[in-house]
Amino acid sequence: MAPPPRPNNSMELAETTTQSGKDQTRYHAQVDRRRKNRQGIIENPLAYLTDEELQHDVNIFWNNCLSAVNWDDLLRAARVAQNARSYDEVARSEDPRAGYHLPVQLSDEEKVALKAEKDVLFSQRGMFTVILTVSLAAFLQGFVQSSINGASLYATEFGLPNVTSTRVNFTTIADENSRPQLDDWKLGATNASPFFFAAFVGCWLSLPLNDRIGRRGAMAVAACLIFASSLGSAWCSSWRELLLVRIVNGIGMGVKACSTPILAAETAVGFWRGSFILAWQLWVAFGIMVGFAFNLIFYTAHNDRLSLQLILGAPFVPSIFLMIGLWFCPESPRYYMRQRTSSYNPQKAYDVLLKLRKTKLQALRDTYLVYKSVQLEEYSDDSNVGSPGDDVPRGFVAHVKNYASQYKELFAQRRLRNALISSSIVALAQQLCGINMLAFYSGTLFSGVLGGGNGPLMPMVYSLGIGAVNFVFGLPAIRTIDTLGRRKWLVLTLPVMCLLMMAAALSSLITNQTTRAGIIALFVFLFAAAYSPGMGPIPFTLASESFPLSHREAGCAFAIMINLLFAGLIQMFFPSIYASLHDGGSLALFAGLNLLAFVLVFLFVEETKRRSLEDLDLVFAVRKRDFVRHQVSRYLPWFFRRYALGRAEDKPSLYVDLIWNGPRTQSHFIWGDEEVTEERRGGGEGGGGGGGVSMGDDWNGFASNSGQAYGGEENVSPSSLRRPSGLVIPDYTARISEDSDDSAHR
Repeated sequence: MAPPPRPNNSMELAETTTQSGKDQTRYHAQVDRRRKNRQGIIENPLAYLTDEELQHDVNIFWNNCLSAVNWDDLLRAARVAQNARSYDEVARSEDPRAGYHLPVQLSDEEKVALKAEKDVLFSQRGMFTVILTVSLAAFLQGFVQSSINGASLYATEFGLPNVTSTRVNFTTIADENSRPQLDDWKLGATNASPFFFAAFVGCWLSLPLNDRIGRRGAMAVAACLIFASSLGSAWCSSWRELLLVRIVNGIGMGVKACSTPILAAETAVGFWRGSFILAWQLWVAFGIMVGFAFNLIFYTAHNDRLSLQLILGAPFVPSIFLMIGLWFCPESPRYYMRQRTSSYNPQKAYDVLLKLRKTKLQALRDTYLVYKSVQLEEYSDDSNVGSPGDDVPRGFVAHVKNYASQYKELFAQRRLRNALISSSIVALAQQLCGINMLAFYSGTLFSGVLGGGNGPLMPMVYSLGIGAVNFVFGLPAIRTIDTLGRRKWLVLTLPVMCLLMMAAALSSLITNQTTRAGIIALFVFLFAAAYSPGMGPIPFTLASESFPLSHREAGCAFAIMINLLFAGLIQMFFPSIYASLHDGGSLALFAGLNLLAFVLVFLFVEETKRRSLEDLDLVFAVRKRDFVRHQVSRYLPWFFRRYALGRAEDKPSLYVDLIWNGPRTQSHFIWGDEEVTEERRGGGEGGGGGGGVSMGDDWNGFASNSGQAYGGEENVSPSSLRRPSGLVIPDYTARISEDSDDSAHR
């Protein structure tokens, strides 16, 4: 098929969707629904384009953005994108004639690739470079944390001789000598300084850095800062010098903690995005474990000053490897798809995706889908719908205003506010659970449990054990974070973590010191095992995936700022808390906070598994109070009837999936000279329907009250959707998608 002639007029929003006023109204309704999704409908962004309109839109995109590729290839990819489920079924069918009525005939290679991207975790071989780079960045983060932990046992070497937990005669008996001392506060401030500056400077700095030089560039800046600060800290002789050097370290940590998960999220296939972002937490845990191992090795120097220098300076080595890895790592393709920025370049995005995906079809499909989703996203504000203009900021003042506006909109727009609430709650819950009390002060904790006279060796051994457990038990989350889901992992593990932490607290009542230390260590290890597949990887996963492309850096920075701020507060106050409450009271405090974290997660956090980053716009557009009401009034009663009374009832669903799920009905259409029976599943094949085709009476309870176009706040049926370009296969359903059976509230 030859492409239509290139138009001379500029690309207008109405032209990219439809040419008639009626169709433009429908487009505006679609935009509005993505902002206020009261019905909880998950739909394809291409659901409202007929085949003629799709070709017109593809031609505009091809002329303006991607003219270097073959127009027919781009149109094929757009049709596959519009009808994802139909072509997934064709790829799975064993019938060689499956899909012969569809406008796109898939090659054998494309069928294998489409099936594998949904079923096989590491089917995209081009992603390994990204995974390696993300893993190196995470390893560096964990290594720095264990360095801070190990250095705390040598507080006397940087001028803090009166830290309570490191005294030779320290016991768990409360007396005047075990009360917080000034040196406890100084140690807390020294250890907390990198996290405070990561939260208040590094996270906020990540927005302009990501905007100007990309995710990869921001990570390179962070690696350089950590490299310099690690070398500098090795030569610090006082706590004041160490505090100042760690400020530089903290800025690098904040930039890296925001940029790295975003890079992983934006390059991964949506079906397995969680498993790719999991590399961050998994290798943070591995970095902590290896860091603790090196702390033990450095302890054998039998020279406290030399041991401290080695512990503090060691992170400069992995920072070098990170800089090398970044040289080979591709930039995020979505960085080039932000339409209101100077970096907008779909050709570069396609070139990156061509390296990351197995086939050209997948690369073109993802490029076009992101383009259309971002177009809907960026014109979702009423003041901008239909009049995009040239909004690229120019000049320093304009950029500052743009960044400030992004943070303001996080609180003003429902979709952004809901994502901010969910990601911030999970980020906060990670600190409330107490894991960083162990990551930062396990040496201090076990020094107190064992008695301060035993020296740093055994506390280091126990710390290494925690690091090893944290890494090993993070492995089960690979794949299951995308199949079981983020939310379900959290609601399953948080109650267990609460019970284990309370058991460790009660074990402190045992009088025999050796027995007490062993049992507390056992429960702490079990706690770390429960933490690793759930609360461990999910905060950074949610922070990096919950926000739309236009606000991703700002939203991610805010959520991770919450995480790092409370990490800093724990670093700051735990020495004093521990001096007052000792091991039993400290552990009991975090047991209660685990219970609070469980309640917050259950009530407020949505499921995001197996959705594209752009589909999550519709998940977070549902009102938060509707989500909470559903959890309390529908899900809890169902849970009680199902598991307490044993009644076999269908699980209530808050969301209606028009992409991969929905009721199937029969209809007919004309393709060429043939009449074909079409078996549909609620518009799931790209969300299309209508065009005179009745959807039957088995729609999920939504009925159109006004007969108007599907949109806004009305209850409507998918019969008002128009027929998409690709239609559906007659009846070659090899497998109905199981991924959407668990709707996003579960």
